[in-house]
Amino acid sequence: MNAILFFCHGSRDAQWRIPFEQILADFRGMHANKLSELAFLEFMEPDFAAGVNSLIERGATQIRVIPLFLAQGAHTRRDLGDLMEKAQLDHPSLRFTVAPAIGEVDSIRAAIASWVAGQL
Repeated sequence: MNAILFFCHGSRDAQWRIPFEQILADFRGMHANKLSELAFLEFMEPDFAAGVNSLIERGATQIRVIPLFLAQGAHTRRDLGDLMEKAQLDHPSLRFTVAPAIGEVDSIRAAIASWVAGQL
């Protein structure tokens, strides 16, 4: 079964997670029959491994990781790669794929630019 794992940085500020939880809630509202979870790189729970385990426990066999980062950087290239490598070793039958960072998606950049234009 396919699943989505939204992957974010994390923060010591507890309120920082609210927009990401809203993205997850919106996704679940639109796709109630799809497995989805939120995971954080640091400072917040669930971490990547816990997010993966939650999806596996609910039947995931393939996980598409959605990096909620505006651009590719060390966290998405190195840290996420390391986390996925470990998860793959722990769960060899699981298949992982990764989407681009959201800021590298044309439609999302266009939506941001449109919103900014509305601020003028």
